[in-house]
Amino acid sequence: MAQAGIQQVSVSIDGTRETHDKLRGKTGSWNACFATLKNLRQAGLPISCNSQINRLSAPELPLIYADIFEAGCRAWQLALTVPMGRAADRPEILLQPSELLDLFPMLNELAGWAKRDGLLFYPGNNIGYYGPYERRLRSMQGSGAIWEGCQAGMNTIGIEANGAIKGCPSLPTSTYVGGNIRDQPLRQILETSELTLNARQGTPQGASHLWGFCAECSYAELCRGGCTWTAHVFFGQRGNNPYCHHRALVRQKNGIRERLVLAERAPGEPFDHGRFALEQEPADAPWPEPDPHHFVADRIQWSRSSTSASVEFPILD
Repeated sequence: MAQAGIQQVSVSIDGTRETHDKLRGKTGSWNACFATLKNLRQAGLPISCNSQINRLSAPELPLIYADIFEAGCRAWQLALTVPMGRAADRPEILLQPSELLDLFPMLNELAGWAKRDGLLFYPGNNIGYYGPYERRLRSMQGSGAIWEGCQAGMNTIGIEANGAIKGCPSLPTSTYVGGNIRDQPLRQILETSELTLNARQGTPQGASHLWGFCAECSYAELCRGGCTWTAHVFFGQRGNNPYCHHRALVRQKNGIRERLVLAERAPGEPFDHGRFALEQEPADAPWPEPDPHHFVADRIQWSRSSTSASVEFPILD
């Protein structure tokens, strides 16, 4: 790989040893990942890491940070786990929208650690949006960076193993494939298909697909419902994203807590997903029992070797 000119390799680390192996469904996976990181580093290849965030991995994020930094990773991308692939069959490990209120202060702290240590901290497309830590979390994109909407089909496209083209590699196949590169030139696919679903970004027409909370949000035209992939795999359509920090804060202010409830299981096809209903309950209502995976700040396992970083970023109004 080094001889071929590969510039960087990222390895997925989704928890400490036990959690990672459980999520990946293979004992020894965590050991293999760190052996791979060591081999890549010895070959002179820059290494980075990406991690998914769910109710199993969220409490361990500070420990993951310590492990990957010690292994030599100098970039870390994070994304929230959504009900697609194996996660579609494990709804109990998915974060509930109100749990973002405890997650984001921790992500803000980790972003400060990354700034202190020179590690590039990169939030994935379904982490945000417009909460008080927005600028800090996206600081590697510039001091004034904020989320500016889904870029599927704009500056990103995905190709599946059979040549199918879609606007983003994560999107479900059945809804978002615009054509096949084996049958049509890429230019033709881009000009004639739904890959350009975001072409009217920043205009009222570009937000016409929004519904639910997102349709009434003050950030609607800029945000356009956050990550298309996340909204679709929860509800079977884009335009209403339950994983939004701003949304969780507004709901909390109004005394409301949202809950995702599995309504239809995934059919078992590639790139499939479940379908969820969104229920509302009083924000101060007791948490439904039993729920052994409920994520709260008290469950976070802070690394003993890590200390708070004092790095100032402008707060988003």
